[in-house]
Amino acid sequence: MIRAASALALLCVTGCVTSRSPPSQFDLGDFDALGKHPNVVAMNLVVAEVSQPSWMRTRDMFYRLDYASPPRPQRYVINQWVATPAELVTLRLRQLVQAANTGFTLSTFSASGDYLLESSLDEFTHAFTTPADSRCIVQLRTSLRRTDGRVVGQRVFRVEIPAPSADASGAALCLASAVNHLGDEMVRWLSVVTVKTP
Repeated sequence: MIRAASALALLCVTGCVTSRSPPSQFDLGDFDALGKHPNVVAMNLVVAEVSQPSWMRTRDMFYRLDYASPPRPQRYVINQWVATPAELVTLRLRQLVQAANTGFTLSTFSASGDYLLESSLDEFTHAFTTPADSRCIVQLRTSLRRTDGRVVGQRVFRVEIPAPSADASGAALCLASAVNHLGDEMVRWLSVVTVKTP
């Protein structure tokens, strides 16, 4: 009798574990180079891995309740990214820069790497101003330097756009759009700052 009860309890636990659905995963969507900035940058450029603070080193999707007192960050329980935010942003920046660059866009140093683009992801947030209204914020701190160490330019890029819905799906869509907008701004900046560089 005891064995039968134990077996039944084990089956119930196993059933609960195996019936749990895996989390829905999101990325920044397919990259489409059409309509970008072809041939506006001409440089041999190493696009370094984007760095991120320790709290972002996870695939969890976070949102922030700015209307709470104090503001509280929380996590979407059944949703996650396919990679960490910095990994997703690194890939998209490399795609955007490569589509606009007539030179060599590289991921690591080589003899042909004349410039190094280093970036730090300061914010990658779905923020709620009210329970129904939210926006996405992406902020990137960027330095461009020559491979000899000389700094060519520095800039903080920040993009805020409204989210289409107050859930993880809306967060994924608007954060992807914010990263694309930020990447376009960075490409335009690169095209100007390198022209001014002697």
